[in-house]
Amino acid sequence: MRHSASVIAILLAFVGSAHAQSSFDCVIDPSETLKLGSPITGILAEVLVKRGDIVKRGQPVAVLESSVEAATVRLNQARADSTARIDAQTERLKLAQARLDRNAQLFERKIVSQDKYEELRAEARVAEQDLLREKQEQQLARLELERSDSILKQRTILATIDGVVSEKKLSAGEFISQEGYVMTLARLDPLNVEVYLPVAYFNQIRVGMVANISPAAPITETYPATVTVVDRVFDPASGTFGVRLSLPNPDNQLPGGQRCKVAFPLETAQGR
Repeated sequence: MRHSASVIAILLAFVGSAHAQSSFDCVIDPSETLKLGSPITGILAEVLVKRGDIVKRGQPVAVLESSVEAATVRLNQARADSTARIDAQTERLKLAQARLDRNAQLFERKIVSQDKYEELRAEARVAEQDLLREKQEQQLARLELERSDSILKQRTILATIDGVVSEKKLSAGEFISQEGYVMTLARLDPLNVEVYLPVAYFNQIRVGMVANISPAAPITETYPATVTVVDRVFDPASGTFGVRLSLPNPDNQLPGGQRCKVAFPLETAQGR
């Protein structure tokens, strides 16, 4: 009986060594970090967020001074909405057409001369063309409104990703150039886990493999992450290759920029 127990213990030790959870040092980083700038230069009128704030894609985060652009939009809006010139020209066309219709019968009865009748026809055609021109002018006014509205919208800086404000670079009243930026945004969902493994494990790591991530203290939980990148170029100096994992982080509970341990379900590497 004692002999059987010893055999079982040896077998379990063998299996455990052949399929051990190999653990390696890693780093948890934001999956994306970007410096948020502006397509145009100007003075910042207001910065709507501060460092540490969570932002959503499309959310306004800063506004440039835009009083002139706003006034231009209001002016173009009034021009685009106005129908006074079209209404006036419509009435002129109705009057010219009515005069032409009345004189058409007189012309047939030889009471009105051909020159007079041709003059009335010309007046009606001119009135029709004037009405068409006014309609085209209003269409151009609408296009100019769209253009000025687009220029105004450019003066509102929007968040381009879901994330957190990791740095606030400029404040209200400061000038932003095309080379500068207002703030830095970091995407925390998902997080990237970066790890370097000995080349002996290269054939065992596959995209889609799941590993366990243990962040450094004070976090005590373990989280599953999925391999998304396996470098195809080794680092000959260290004899390692890079692996990236994607770590879901709903509600941004885990911070980026921390050390961790990653455990892969690997067989014992040969030549370690």
